[in-house]
Amino acid sequence: MIRAITPSDDTRALAAHLHFAPESGHIRLFDQRMLLMHADALAGLRRELVARLGLAQARELLMRMGWQQGFEDGQRVRQRMDARTPQAVAQALAMGPRLREIEGFVRHQPVEAMQLDVEHGRFWGDFLWHDSWEAQAHLAHCGPGSEPACWTVTGYADGYSTAVTGVPIHWREVECVATGHACCRVEGRTLADWQAHDAEADPGAYLRADSFVSAPDTTGAAAPGLAGFVGASAGFNAVAHLVRKVAPTDSTVLFRGESGVGKECFARALHGVSPRAAGPFIAVNCAAIPPDLVEAELFGVERGAYTGAERSRPGRFERAHGGTLFLDEVSSLALAAQGKLLRALQEREFERVGGTELRRVDVRIVAAANVDLREEVAAGRFRRDLFYRLNVFPIEIPPLRQRPEDIALLVAHFLARSSRRFGKTLQGLSPQAAGALHDYDWPGNVRELENMIERGVILADEGGVIEVQHLFAGGERLRGRIWRLGRGGALEQPPAPGPAEPPVDPRARRLVDQLLETLPSFDAIEQLLIDRALQRCEGNVSAAARLLQVGRGQMDYRLKKRADAAGAAPASAPAPQPPEDASSPLSR
Repeated sequence: MIRAITPSDDTRALAAHLHFAPESGHIRLFDQRMLLMHADALAGLRRELVARLGLAQARELLMRMGWQQGFEDGQRVRQRMDARTPQAVAQALAMGPRLREIEGFVRHQPVEAMQLDVEHGRFWGDFLWHDSWEAQAHLAHCGPGSEPACWTVTGYADGYSTAVTGVPIHWREVECVATGHACCRVEGRTLADWQAHDAEADPGAYLRADSFVSAPDTTGAAAPGLAGFVGASAGFNAVAHLVRKVAPTDSTVLFRGESGVGKECFARALHGVSPRAAGPFIAVNCAAIPPDLVEAELFGVERGAYTGAERSRPGRFERAHGGTLFLDEVSSLALAAQGKLLRALQEREFERVGGTELRRVDVRIVAAANVDLREEVAAGRFRRDLFYRLNVFPIEIPPLRQRPEDIALLVAHFLARSSRRFGKTLQGLSPQAAGALHDYDWPGNVRELENMIERGVILADEGGVIEVQHLFAGGERLRGRIWRLGRGGALEQPPAPGPAEPPVDPRARRLVDQLLETLPSFDAIEQLLIDRALQRCEGNVSAAARLLQVGRGQMDYRLKKRADAAGAAPASAPAPQPPEDASSPLSR
């Protein structure tokens, strides 16, 4: 179903989530800390980035910063509105333009209403941007140019739209004040639509941290060894930056991170942009080698070295000559094998099992561990000297749960690849499924996400969408509420668990004790709270209800009850019944 969406004009509802606390030095929007910055100072920083990095790199950096801001806002709006239905997704999307206006960056004017088809993963938008802070700053510092300059604002729109819909969306600035136009203009589509209509376009280029990072591939084809190597989060880009820095050297690299975060993927990328790219990349899963075969696997075997050795064969070190040797799960090696590996790393020479010839190799060592090797050293399970030999350039890869910004991009990539592999045409994920992916803790990280999308592609009907039950069919447990398949075959939402009781401030306990000693009844305490809330909100009942964190219907019920009591209603008159939202402490 295609929905026409115009920007929300409910500024008051959004402003209710903006709180200033000068005493504590905090400004909060949707429970995230904000900063009230000087526009001129930010413009000065922007000018310095352009001067030091050049237009292209400054653009990528600032667009990624805007993307992070938009994604954070979009996630919080989606969570607040519980945007798991197409209608709720549309409402959350409509708040984006107004939210950016509240933050002071730009004013939006829709050329036409946004078109959203959540069920089929389609989107289209067209806006005029007035008073863009960024366009004015660029024009003042750099003068008129040939390229649009609203980089942060465009990145924000991308991140917000992607977070709310669960589909990678890109906004392209087609007119800009910085290029001589009267105002700025942007058009928004899904990444897949941009690439389908313009094969030469690379709308997601700013998401790339370096030249070896590819934007989401909608064709299902990926560079060898770089499957799923996409991301937009600060954590992903920090790792990519370090990989790019160390790649030209021959230094030993140690990737650390949980299972499934993509250590081998990064190791292959490191090899691919290094001077050794033309040489072999040999990966060894140390955990899969029996202890008595480690030496033979790493260093090779001469014919007749033991029963069954009918011919000589090279080991992994020899096969990696001129290239890169990747030692995955190196912590699983036994201590005896660690000693043999250490000698080979130190001397870059070894003998095959059963041989006497000393062989030298030219290899770069890249290792990976899913445990803290320092703790393993302290426990006596890993050699200290080997640890220092490997820990020359450590790179920590954060788990997927710490970089949710990457989920939508990874889903788009895995979905395209699995659909191609199984010969199926799907319309993407349902809003409930996209929301469930963000509610999940991802103990298996990127590998688990890849497997889950593959499962969803298999289970979903041809031409349909992937639902929650298609993804979470392996016993995974979600943190929050999800939609499930009920007995009658329809989706239903299980009841949400009650919120944990927050710790009580001792000052609040003392205040309650004083109220109980001063006021005669609960009704008197309730009346005091309502009266004070109305005074603080200047008689605005809706605002007072929000201050007390109760529904408007509950507030009206309490006010009517009190008015009826003051008017001495007849004893035979039925007492007013509380509405359905009477679930707050005031209704108990």
